[in-house]
Amino acid sequence: MEVWGICSICGRSGKMYTCSLCGNLVCSRCFIPQRGICQRCQQGLKFGNGKRIGR
Repeated sequence: MEVWGICSICGRSGKMYTCSLCGNLVCSRCFIPQRGICQRCQQGLKFGNGKRIGR
């Protein structure tokens, strides 16, 4: 099922993807398909000294 709308991050309209962590609808530019998450959640995986948690 395709979902069309406005990206919660950049405001572009078009085909949207749902972030598996936060549930926001985001466009292909703001979505990281390898992880199934948006750019904001990707940035949230970093902490303190720049190390990443998770994969």
